[in-house]
Amino acid sequence: MKKIKQISICLLLLASISSIGQTMTSGVVKYKMTSDNEQMAMMGDIIMTNYFDKDNVAVEVDMMGGMVLTKVYKKINEPNSTKMTMDAMGNKYEITEIDENASKGVDMADLDNIVSVTLDKKDTKEIAGYKCYKASVTYKEDKTGEFYVTDNIQMMNSTKENKLKGFPLEMTIVTPQATLNLIATEVSKDLPKEAFIVPEGFEKVTMEEFQEKMGG
Repeated sequence: MKKIKQISICLLLLASISSIGQTMTSGVVKYKMTSDNEQMAMMGDIIMTNYFDKDNVAVEVDMMGGMVLTKVYKKINEPNSTKMTMDAMGNKYEITEIDENASKGVDMADLDNIVSVTLDKKDTKEIAGYKCYKASVTYKEDKTGEFYVTDNIQMMNSTKENKLKGFPLEMTIVTPQATLNLIATEVSKDLPKEAFIVPEGFEKVTMEEFQEKMGG
């Protein structure tokens, strides 16, 4: 259980995500996630789903065929609004008092830590029905990214200067701990009404209490 908790939080922090020709400003983007990290590979297929509109964003990570489901909720212009839920084989917790660094894990592509972006609009591919072009990213930390982005999806972000202009439908993020790859498998404008609502039945705990319950 402790290992599951560590992997779920790690994934959220690493990931720090219609018709062609129309700009999509709210909806759902679903990714399949793979990694060369041995512990993550043991979790089987990992699905990450990004929900967004002009005021909210939520990121959900589904592991072990739905047996472990972690979700982070955040109001875009309210950093202290971040909440996280975890349903691990029937153990349901809503974690509050999440610190500022952890809350950045809900921002797709870790936008706040990008140092530079180099675009290559000649290097293109179609992903989930959208034409994308390559964006090579460097970060403040020891991390790099190779993205394929589209200009036809726009997610709001509170960052004053967003160096990554396009929306990533494929991301390869390289860190000292692991290489993480996400590729969009589904893009939809049909945003569920409950996308940003924490469901009933979760025990409210602080992060410290949550870590104790999950084995430290």
